[in-house]
Amino acid sequence: MGEKKAYFNILGGILEQKLKGGRAPLYLELFITGKCNLRCEYCFSVNDSIPSKIMNAVFTKEKIFEIIDEFHAMGTRIVSLLGGEPLLHKDLGEITRYISDKGMYLNIFTNGMMVGKRLDDLKPVHALAVSLDGIGEDNDRVRGVGSYEAALTGIREALAAGINCRIHSVLTRHTLHKFREMAELAQSLGVVVSLSPPNFLGEPESDDFRISAEEYKQFYRELLVMKAEGLPIANSIAAIQKCLDWPVDYHRYIANDETFDTYKPEFCICGHQYVALGAGGNMYNCINLGYTNGPNIYEHGVRGAWEKLIDYRPDCYSCASLSFIEASMLAHMRFETMFSGIKFHFKQILPWA
Repeated sequence: MGEKKAYFNILGGILEQKLKGGRAPLYLELFITGKCNLRCEYCFSVNDSIPSKIMNAVFTKEKIFEIIDEFHAMGTRIVSLLGGEPLLHKDLGEITRYISDKGMYLNIFTNGMMVGKRLDDLKPVHALAVSLDGIGEDNDRVRGVGSYEAALTGIREALAAGINCRIHSVLTRHTLHKFREMAELAQSLGVVVSLSPPNFLGEPESDDFRISAEEYKQFYRELLVMKAEGLPIANSIAAIQKCLDWPVDYHRYIANDETFDTYKPEFCICGHQYVALGAGGNMYNCINLGYTNGPNIYEHGVRGAWEKLIDYRPDCYSCASLSFIEASMLAHMRFETMFSGIKFHFKQILPWA
């Protein structure tokens, strides 16, 4: 019954927000710790310009309970726990149970290295997203030697324990034309695979993420073919098509006043129905716009920081992040995306979906 309650609370939260209008943080990404046991090449956690006191910050469980209570009162119904590596938090089990008991849908992003040691703490989680950025050495090139086999072991351990699991992959030059292998791996494991492009606005520093517009478009064409073939791609056809048709450079956003003859951008929910909160207390619109670019809850409180957050969003209307396009379409109740979401989220309780 806990899963059903969380699923239907999501729908209720979306409907309530649509009826009331305005801003309400339906989605919360909560970084419970800045500490990590890997140093993935693309991650903000390897950015030496971010002060160490922020990157090493850890929320106490008491502070997390307080944060969850306040966000729940403001309308949050979907919570993702991240880090760093969230499985490093010593009080993970109490945290997952607290969030689940409030009827909120709980998702955790993990590198998979510690899944076997935290299985009991992960039982309340509705979805466990294990990061894999390629097969074998393609993954280990950006995430560290041995991380591929450790993540695979973590996925198998989670599945054996009855934990709903998926693969989440960040696109790199090394996996751009090999994503079919990722989808086939997911199929062999009996899970789905979701996808994010690298989190960059502007020119990426690493050659691994210097992907041209035509390479992006060819990838999204191939992804649509895989989806049509029945490979377990979690992202919807509608959201993938939005990325394929993206009308400007893939590493810049569309501004509020930009219009196009044949493309209708999806208004991004960052700062409107989505919010991120770093372990150091900084609230921000999205990682693309900056991990520290936002008000701090220790200065303004949770509700006060949320009210001020909109002032930190620039004139961006939409970006080419498949994840945010997908989330925005779901929050805006786009039928074509909601049906895919039902198949993804409800398949365990609605066998026909």
